[in-house]
Amino acid sequence: MTTTITGARVFDGERLTDHTAVRIADGCLTAVGDDTLRRPGDEHVDARCATLLPGLIDAHVHLLPGAPRQALTFGVTTVLDMFSKPDTVRAALADAAGPDAADVRSSSVGATAPGGHPSMMYAPFPAVTGPRDAERFVADRVAEGAAHLKVLYDDGTGGPMPMPSLDVPTIAALVEAGHAAALIVAAHVSTARGAVDLLPTGVDVLAHVPFDALSGPQVDAIAAAGVAVISTLSVADGFPGDALLGEPALGPRLGPEWRAVLDRQRRRWLPPQLPDFAAARTNARLLHEAGVPLLAGTDAPNPGTVHGASLHRELGHLVSAGFSPSAALTAATARPADVFGLADRGRIRPGLRADLVLVAGRPDEDIAATQEVTAVWKQGVRADLDAYVGSAEEQAGLGALRAQTEKVIAAVRARLGVEL
Repeated sequence: MTTTITGARVFDGERLTDHTAVRIADGCLTAVGDDTLRRPGDEHVDARCATLLPGLIDAHVHLLPGAPRQALTFGVTTVLDMFSKPDTVRAALADAAGPDAADVRSSSVGATAPGGHPSMMYAPFPAVTGPRDAERFVADRVAEGAAHLKVLYDDGTGGPMPMPSLDVPTIAALVEAGHAAALIVAAHVSTARGAVDLLPTGVDVLAHVPFDALSGPQVDAIAAAGVAVISTLSVADGFPGDALLGEPALGPRLGPEWRAVLDRQRRRWLPPQLPDFAAARTNARLLHEAGVPLLAGTDAPNPGTVHGASLHRELGHLVSAGFSPSAALTAATARPADVFGLADRGRIRPGLRADLVLVAGRPDEDIAATQEVTAVWKQGVRADLDAYVGSAEEQAGLGALRAQTEKVIAAVRARLGVEL
């Protein structure tokens, strides 16, 4: 079956184009042009007054059962997983082989010290004790199907509960082993100092914008190193946690059970002094202005975030930080595709995958328009936007999230002696 979409405004991943139509066959874009692309017998989609985007890419998630299916219903056609255990990854990759779930690229288990972050949620898993473990650790992740490598570093200043951390020489050895295996290496850091500490190791991606203020020289150092940075500004949506519920085009589509989860998260115990995310937003702007590639990522399913839906909030956060709407769209399409070597997606061009999102309005002018998703195609197959809510996959994801949450609460209670 050949599909032709006509009458659309076409954003190609970097800019709004003069094109108004695309033609899809065998899972790929075969032509981009005007309405004359339509042929007798084509399945025809009239997209007048709507904007066609490349399928969105969330550059930082952690998988739950069914998460790729949920993400696809919100126009996210590719997710980059930054730490999940092998059984969860295998199930997600199996789902992603079909047309009704987002494509998945995973690090599998990330490299962290014994007892290091995120042991509270995922332990037990293999840890790294020093540089001598690097080659074996990377080989094991490749055997599990990892498409990139995640390493975790804490300089000791990033939170109220310091945890054991890999040191810089160990991360350097992991980067060397990862690059030898042709893997992009993404590093978890949360502070400005931590980000700069890791630049000499050759990491490719910093997995968060630092949450404390970057100085001018630190911004310059990150830009000179040629690393990319994943934004994860949506972490702020968990404090207090009602942001998604207030989005009229997103909240109702979450379904009653996910809305109930967000409501419980909103009412959970929070510290008296809530985190201030202003520095992270400023850092995102400064890095963007310095030419650092910024990639849109949500860190879902952190409190207040949901797979797929939260990427639209992330785009809004980027615009609030000072990005143009077009630059924010690029951060969720062409830019992550470039950084992670996904040459077959992220843009609307002949020969690429027909991963597409049709949204009402003009998101290149008003980023909130991305939330009005009207159609999604993964490799040319139109997705059922209502398939996830109420499904067995939804129940499995909710159950896994509940178990993870209870595990973290018990660990925090034991460590801090706080009733949560």
